[in-house]
Amino acid sequence: RILDPIFEIIASIPATALFPFFVLIFIKMPFGINLASIFLIMTGMQWYILFNVLSGIRTFPTDYDAVSKAFGFTKWQYIRKVLLPGIFPPLVTGSITGWGGGWNALIVSEYIVINGVAYSVLGIGYLIDYATYVKGNVFLNMFYVFIMAVTVVALNRLFWRRMYARTQRYAYTS
Repeated sequence: RILDPIFEIIASIPATALFPFFVLIFIKMPFGINLASIFLIMTGMQWYILFNVLSGIRTFPTDYDAVSKAFGFTKWQYIRKVLLPGIFPPLVTGSITGWGGGWNALIVSEYIVINGVAYSVLGIGYLIDYATYVKGNVFLNMFYVFIMAVTVVALNRLFWRRMYARTQRYAYTS
């Protein structure tokens, strides 16, 4: 409860606004741009997951606590058999939205120019930038965007939809 307002203020800063700071911190290190990209992706994802899980914990039925105490659950049994299954649905929901936020951050983080020097990570964001700004090839750009869209749809259909369907098993109604 004390940290929630602080987290909300920090979360209001777009992850992509932090990327130049990550680059300044990591650029001189080995794999610097890769580390900066990883930190940007994590920053782009963490708030979605955190706030969904916190919401799930806040709305967790107190009856479950009473029943687990009545059955004499240890703290570990309570966490494993009651709390983790109870927060699984908001964790998956937060992960789905976090994946989208991380994907957006990833696209931004793969190509940056500092003092005329281009730093890049080979990925779809770099390929889109390359097709647009270096080659000026509209067809290549459209092809990379198409590949990105196919990847997003495939992951949603093959992975996230199945994960979300599994959450129904643990859902509770209040």
